[in-house]
Amino acid sequence: MNPELRVSMAVFDPKTDMPGVITAFSGNLVRLARPSGRIWYATRISVRPATAWERRQLRALADHHRKQLGRTSGRTPW
Repeated sequence: MNPELRVSMAVFDPKTDMPGVITAFSGNLVRLARPSGRIWYATRISVRPATAWERRQLRALADHHRKQLGRTSGRTPW
C-alpha cells in the first residue's frame, strides 16, 4: 500500500499506462480520473506518484479538453 497517496494527487497507473488524478479511495482501490472525464479504478499498490512529465501531460490534456468544450458551446476558449 502507498501511504503517501491522497485525494487530488496526480498518479500513474501502469496497468492502463496513463496518469490520472485520485478522486476517492475505496478499500484497496483508488478512483482515478482524467481531464476528459474518464474514470477508472486501480489498486493502491499499483499506482505511483506521477512524474513531472506526467503531470504536464495531465495539464495539457485539461487545456485541450477545455478548448474543445469551448468550441462546441460556441464560446471562445480563451
